[in-house]
Amino acid sequence: MFQTLRKIAKRIGIITFLLLIVFIAAYVYIYKNDKVYSTSKDKKSVSFSVLLYDIESVFGDRLDSYQIVYDYKDNLLKVLCVNTDTIVFKKRERAKSLKTLFYENRKKDLGTAIDKFYSDLDEVIGNASVSDFYINTSFKTFNDLFGSDKNIRALLSANEFISKDLELLNCLEIIERILYLAPYKFLEILKNYEYLNTDIPKTSLATLMFKVKKQAPEIMFCEMPVKYRRTRIEPNKQDIESFLDKIYYRSTYINEKSIIIDVKNASRQSRMGQKVAWLLRDNKFDVLDWSSFPIVYDKTLIKDYKGNFTQSLKISKILGTGKVIVSYNSSVYTDINVFIGKDCKIYDSLDKKGDTNGKH
Repeated sequence: MFQTLRKIAKRIGIITFLLLIVFIAAYVYIYKNDKVYSTSKDKKSVSFSVLLYDIESVFGDRLDSYQIVYDYKDNLLKVLCVNTDTIVFKKRERAKSLKTLFYENRKKDLGTAIDKFYSDLDEVIGNASVSDFYINTSFKTFNDLFGSDKNIRALLSANEFISKDLELLNCLEIIERILYLAPYKFLEILKNYEYLNTDIPKTSLATLMFKVKKQAPEIMFCEMPVKYRRTRIEPNKQDIESFLDKIYYRSTYINEKSIIIDVKNASRQSRMGQKVAWLLRDNKFDVLDWSSFPIVYDKTLIKDYKGNFTQSLKISKILGTGKVIVSYNSSVYTDINVFIGKDCKIYDSLDKKGDTNGKH
């Protein structure tokens, strides 16, 4: 009996050793041949261009463009959301938006439309339009890849927004939901790899998805600086340059300077603006004022106008909720605006049971 157990234990040990060797060999092979890893190992970051277009006219000619930098060193996923309604200035041609130009060129040829889009994007944001890798695909394909997740499907189906902020929150939540997907969901995506227009090899894409999932990076979601005119949206060249220099390509975001905060109650909950303002003041934040906001937000939004990303995260932690969007704007007096959504719950001794609908 004892001899039999020893033989079984020996066999188990041999099998375990062989499996370990196979695992190590596979690990070494993947990373040796991983195009994404080899691109990023020297500079500790890798960048991506993502373009989502609507060629089936299901999503209202929606066009989403993202420039993404995954910073391995700081474990930070920097996402620059391009405003595709922004016009492109061209010599001897009438200025048209990135979206209009794309769909005009799409009538001729999709490949040409994509190439010209990135050329036009270079006119708007300069070198930030250049990336190590790209993923270009239709919303239908994107929906097919991630549509099995009910939350992502619901977010994708939302096409009309009262404000740009709510649209940005929708985009941010889609990105977050993708990062939250269970690992087996990624395997379903890889099965449909052939439907993606990308220069990322399948093995590299698999390694990247599982690595990002494991590392769980902080998301720095950024809005492209623009100017709103009467009839059009223009790129804010000066703010774009400052944004790229001070925030997008910056390696650290700790700021010890005192910052000015404005609080907007977008929740319709009684006295919520006042309660948030004093809670932040108790935590050593300089709150300029609080007031009501005409649009109702389901989710609390923290808008960072000057590159105080670390402080914005601290505010989110204090409130117990809050999505951070970096919206660089040199002309805004305050550093951070907090738009209180219906998800924010703060109680004090003056609250009455059932008192949830207030004007202040």
